[in-house]
Amino acid sequence: MKKIFLPLALFIGVVSCNKKEDVKDEKLEVLIKNKDIKGLQAYKERQKYRLDSLNQVMAQIDNSLNNLGVSDIASGFVQVQKLEPSNFVHSIEIQGNVTTDQDVMVQPQFAGTLSLYVKKGQHVRRGQVIGRVADGGLNDQYKQAQIQVSTIKAQVAQIQSQANLARIAYEKQAALWRQKIGSEFQYLQAKANYDAATKQVAAMQSSVAATQSAANAVKANLAKTAIVAPFSGVVDNVVTQNGQVVTPGVNIVKLISLGTMRVEANVPETYLAKVRPGTAVKVFLPALNKTLSSSVRLVGNYINPANRTFKIEIPISGEGGAVKPNLLAQVQIQDYVNSNALQIPAQYVYEDAAKRKYVFVASSINGKNAVAKKMFVNVGEQSENAVEISTGLNPGDTVILDGSKNLTDGQKVKIQ
Repeated sequence: MKKIFLPLALFIGVVSCNKKEDVKDEKLEVLIKNKDIKGLQAYKERQKYRLDSLNQVMAQIDNSLNNLGVSDIASGFVQVQKLEPSNFVHSIEIQGNVTTDQDVMVQPQFAGTLSLYVKKGQHVRRGQVIGRVADGGLNDQYKQAQIQVSTIKAQVAQIQSQANLARIAYEKQAALWRQKIGSEFQYLQAKANYDAATKQVAAMQSSVAATQSAANAVKANLAKTAIVAPFSGVVDNVVTQNGQVVTPGVNIVKLISLGTMRVEANVPETYLAKVRPGTAVKVFLPALNKTLSSSVRLVGNYINPANRTFKIEIPISGEGGAVKPNLLAQVQIQDYVNSNALQIPAQYVYEDAAKRKYVFVASSINGKNAVAKKMFVNVGEQSENAVEISTGLNPGDTVILDGSKNLTDGQKVKIQ
């Protein structure tokens, strides 16, 4: 009996000390009522120290009983998990805002009275004429310019025909003159006629080019009277109504595209080294209760000094028009991935009074009987539900989960 006297004495001493300390401590209810954060933290540390001390005493008692041949029936039922490498993902959670790559105010390029062909909410195609400004007689000017071009071209054809005859006459006269047939006057006259015809053709062709250029200018201005959709999208708002006189720079309609959307978010600068183009992202849209998978497309090159963040852009699908600009988005950025990690639920990793983290594993397994063994571990990243074990455990270890909270090192347990 002397062999177990010391552990029992220690146990009684710890309990006695705990009772004394309980008298000194403020009651937990008072701390909670007063919202005393520092007091609660101190109270928690004291309780952790007591629990660790009691666990050590209980372990000494169990060892003494085992040495005395006292059979300790398993004191608790536990659930276990065999540790195997698996994929571990750590994510940064931030809030973002949905916007569109294409959101513009369509404006006219010509001054005049507006005729609008679309209404709010209407879908339009890229290149579709959505309105027109009165041309102020430009169409008539263009038709007149075309007539002038056709007339001058007909004159050029006629003069070109005369020039061809003058060329033939000149070539024949030149051939005769080389044979000393005919007079020099006839040769020179034929040559002068041909040169004059050639110059006249060139002048008329220049006139055609100038007239055509003027016609093209009128045509270009006429084209500016048409208001064209720069991309396919939806008319989100009509700013200027039919019949109003507009000038270049006046907003006519707001056009947005719901096909290619993006999420913009501000990320704390501490994650700058971990977030880069191509980093996997999950975007949750609370209003639609929908999660979309994507990746970071753009990482900003500027740190905002006001909040120490940098901007990222994430392309997402418009989901057939369901996703709207300015929707709230919750962004999960996968900044760390370990495909060969050892991980367990975070609630089964404990901490003693010395700030050492530990878990319990099942050892000496014999059927459903086992012995709880306390294993100190180092942890890595922690996700929402799990923590990565960097050292202290090995693949194949049987970790005790449910039922591990009040175990002591060496305690016998039964596996459910």
